[in-house]
Amino acid sequence: MRCYICGRTLKSRKSKELGYGPVCYKRMFGANLQSNKKSNYSHALDVQHYDIPGQMTLDEYLQSQN
Repeated sequence: MRCYICGRTLKSRKSKELGYGPVCYKRMFGANLQSNKKSNYSHALDVQHYDIPGQMTLDEYLQSQN
């Protein structure tokens, strides 16, 4: 499995569960991945998708093709 941000291979079990390496996780969420507190990494589990400015939804794309 690879990090969602930088693409490096994830090694630890926690990194694989979250999809981020420790450096990218800290940059994204401002918390250390190595901490034993669940509250530090539970936020990442709640992230369903990223809002990218200018990104089209599937419906917008299909409407533009008409």
